[in-house]
Amino acid sequence: MHTIDLLRGEGVPPKTTLGSVLIVVVIAAVPVLAAAAMADRYLQNRETIAIQQKAITTDKATIEELADIVALQKLVEQTQSVTNTRLSEVASCLGGYVQWSPVLVTLVENMPAEMIMSKLSAESTVERIRVPKKDNPNQEIDVSVTKRTLVLDISGSQPGNYETIVRDYRTRLKSSELLGPKLEEITASKKPGGSGDDKTVSWTMNLIFKSAS
Repeated sequence: MHTIDLLRGEGVPPKTTLGSVLIVVVIAAVPVLAAAAMADRYLQNRETIAIQQKAITTDKATIEELADIVALQKLVEQTQSVTNTRLSEVASCLGGYVQWSPVLVTLVENMPAEMIMSKLSAESTVERIRVPKKDNPNQEIDVSVTKRTLVLDISGSQPGNYETIVRDYRTRLKSSELLGPKLEEITASKKPGGSGDDKTVSWTMNLIFKSAS
């Protein structure tokens, strides 16, 4: 069999085989596959970064919310502390005073019809007394107590036995459900008559309150 050189000496193209075709295909596919793999990895990394950023944003919001809660709790604790301090101060102050309004109502409601109140004043003194210790009743200590006295002047000009009237008034006050438990003693004394109306009789009553009242 003779070969005819139609290209006139420029050579005959080599024959193409299946193996050479496969090599060419593989060489061409490698960059494409590499590029696809890199693109896929890029997309995965991008998705992961987005998820992490979202988690970071959520955590930041949670931290800020918790910080607000902690700040609010501290504010509540501070407010509660101030309130407790003020309540203690008020309680301490109330220990040295008497709520006079219900006392005055009791005085007026039990006032004898024959007499009127001409003067009313309140006095207080601080005294030192010895009391048993709370944790050791056998031992006594000195404490300061406030003694309060309500001074009441009453008078009458109608005919009557004022000694009995004043005594009954004193008994009613001591028996009062509101006032009685607060009282230590009630003293009454007749005031000397002045140069005015001889028919007017005046008495001074001292309502001495218990130290713990």
